[in-house]
Amino acid sequence: MNATRSLLFALCGLTTASAQDFFSELFNPLVPFPPLNQPLPQNGPWNNDVLVYHAKADGSIGKLAKFERAGVPTLNRMQDGRLIAAHQHFPENDPASFDKVAIHFSSDEGKTWTPAVVMKLEGLPAGMRFPFDPTLVPLPDGRVRMYFTSLRGRQFDEDLPRIHSAISGDGIEYTFEPGVRFTIEGRSVIDCAMALHQGVFHLYSPDNGKQPEPGQRPNNGPQMQPTDGIGYHATSTDGLNFTRADDVKVEGRRRWLGNAQSDGKTMTFFGTGEGVFTATSTDGSNWQLGDSMRVMGADPGAVAAKDGGWIIAVTGPPRNQQPVIAPEDRWLFEWAEELRAFDRL
Repeated sequence: MNATRSLLFALCGLTTASAQDFFSELFNPLVPFPPLNQPLPQNGPWNNDVLVYHAKADGSIGKLAKFERAGVPTLNRMQDGRLIAAHQHFPENDPASFDKVAIHFSSDEGKTWTPAVVMKLEGLPAGMRFPFDPTLVPLPDGRVRMYFTSLRGRQFDEDLPRIHSAISGDGIEYTFEPGVRFTIEGRSVIDCAMALHQGVFHLYSPDNGKQPEPGQRPNNGPQMQPTDGIGYHATSTDGLNFTRADDVKVEGRRRWLGNAQSDGKTMTFFGTGEGVFTATSTDGSNWQLGDSMRVMGADPGAVAAKDGGWIIAVTGPPRNQQPVIAPEDRWLFEWAEELRAFDRL
């Protein structure tokens, strides 16, 4: 498949809308899955790739890797120095692994990765959906905790999605941790980001609006309306029991859909906007907008690179169809040309 053409699919309609509309709609976590044992429609989260870049300290963007038929990536660094990545996995010919969380490791700063291995999970309560929207947080004792979204059933109209967690010694085999990490009455809390900063776990999640009434599927009834610039915020000292704090805010049409990292002094959030936006904070509550990266994608995961800058993974655009782009968004063509090398990965 021609990757440059496929990555431009969702730019259709930019002649009447801005590039920001593309970024807002590129990844819609509320798209429901079809009933089991029925054919998949062409478009859905199974029709995207995860794209991995090195955003260098000089501002240049280098291409590293691609995870095919994947989405909602998270990156972090293991205690032994390896990178660990997790993402939603939609292999074409492996039904048992479809819509599961897959894990990869890299020992060369993201240039090459181990093949996808579906996480193993013990103790998931009966009736709960397998984890999705993973976020990985290495712990001081060397273990890894995965925070994720789940609900009872499979569709968003069956239950209220909440944030749960599981713990692992190797990043592959996890044990479910009982209880709910974070929930808000009447709201879907999904796609959390998490960082351990100065001994406190900070959880962030985009404000997606009010939950539809029971039986109102997101695609044929009133939909949740994301609130630009507003994110839920909760804190915990043990990573298990969270207390809601005041919502966090950034300016403009940006979403708290992404990843948070801490270097011990400053937290950096990588969010979904026109490209990947960054914001920094010393306390986790008050945020200052930083530079944006012209990386085409949504829901970024990021980790500091050993030689400077950041390694970024994003959910790329759908893999097919070709659009017409408005003149004011010509920079997207320049980005597409730079991404041609992905065809050869």
